[in-house]
Amino acid sequence: MPLVITIATLLLSACSGSNQGNEWFPLREGAEQTLAVTYTMDEPREPEQWTMRVQAPETYQDQPVAVRHHSAGVSYYLKVDEQGVRRIATRTDIDNQPTADAEPVWVLKAPYQVGTEWTTATVPYLIQRKNEYPRDLKYTHKAQMTWRIEAVDDSVKLADGSEHQPCLRVVGQARLNLYTDPVNGFTDVPLISREWYCQGEGLVKFQREEKVPSGFLTGGVLSAEWVR
Repeated sequence: MPLVITIATLLLSACSGSNQGNEWFPLREGAEQTLAVTYTMDEPREPEQWTMRVQAPETYQDQPVAVRHHSAGVSYYLKVDEQGVRRIATRTDIDNQPTADAEPVWVLKAPYQVGTEWTTATVPYLIQRKNEYPRDLKYTHKAQMTWRIEAVDDSVKLADGSEHQPCLRVVGQARLNLYTDPVNGFTDVPLISREWYCQGEGLVKFQREEKVPSGFLTGGVLSAEWVR
C-alpha cells in the first residue's frame, strides 16, 4: 500500500459542510489540513508538507463514500459505518474513474477500545538498497501489518504547543525477512507505525519506523504532525 495512502489518515479541521466521518475520524466536506513531514534517515532527506482536502461526497458502487484528495495527486474513497473506517477505492488525478481495492483496507476498526485489532497489507516505505536498482523495496516486498488500539485516553502535544486529548493510540507492527549483509545474513526487520487519533479532530500525529542494520540497506524514521 503506497505511503500516501497510509498517511492520508489526517486531522481535518472544523468547517462548514457535511461530516461523513465519526468522532475519531471526521470527514467534513471542504476541510483541509497540512502535515509537516520530517525524516531521520541513514541518508539525508528533505522535509516535506502534505495537504489533504475533503471533497464533496460521492456514490461509489451504490454506496455513499467520503472522498479525500492528497496533494500528491491521489483521492481516497472512504466508507464509514458502525464497523469502522475503511478505504474501498483510489483514483489518481489522471484517472477518469476510481479503481476499487481488491478488498477493503481498514483505517480504523470498531469497537474503539483497547485491544481491538485488524490487519492490512503494507510495504516498506523508507527502506532502500544502497547499490541496486530499483532502490525502493516497496516495489518488491510486502508484509501483513497487525494493528492494535493500545490506548483510548492518550494525550498528544504538538510542536506548536497545542495539546489534544482524548486520543486513540494505534500501533501497527510487521516484519520483513531481508538479506542485510554477509555477516548478519537474513534479518527480521521490524516495520512499526504509530498513529494518534484525537476525538473530534482525527489523526493529529503519526510515525513510521523502519530501521535496518548497517550493510546493503538504508532505513530510518518518518514523523508527521498537523500544522495549523
